[in-house]
Amino acid sequence: MKTTFQRYALVVLTLSLLLPLPTFAEGGKDSPLHNEMEAINRSLRLINRQYADPAQKASTLELVATMQKHAETAQTLTPPKSDKMAAADQAKYLDTFHKDLDALIKEIGLLKQAITAGTADATKAEIDKISQLKDSSHKELGVGGGAHKHGGPPPPAPGQ
Repeated sequence: MKTTFQRYALVVLTLSLLLPLPTFAEGGKDSPLHNEMEAINRSLRLINRQYADPAQKASTLELVATMQKHAETAQTLTPPKSDKMAAADQAKYLDTFHKDLDALIKEIGLLKQAITAGTADATKAEIDKISQLKDSSHKELGVGGGAHKHGGPPPPAPGQ
């Protein structure tokens, strides 16, 4: 029994030492900016699942409004990564961050127009543009996992 207890104690000790490492490596996962961006991503995923259903048009437009609100809030926040940069690098980083957010807000407006017009092809094209913008921005800014979390292609659009 003593040997079993020692094994469990060793496993618990090892895990307690290793588990904090990913938390420190992630950096900024609990930041207000991360929360805003996650909310945008959640809304986009839901839009991608339901945009082709005319019965869900009102719900889809509400999701677009939610994306817009979170994107505008994100514009007022500072990325945690920039806090650790030299002043010149920080200025360049923040310019890129704001440029990318401006582009996102523009695309969200175009997404709203496509959904309002009821054109599924244009809506899908805007969803794809926003996803591409996310991927390129994350790569450019060195944050997140630009591609889909689980790898592989994005899920198919409804009806495909």
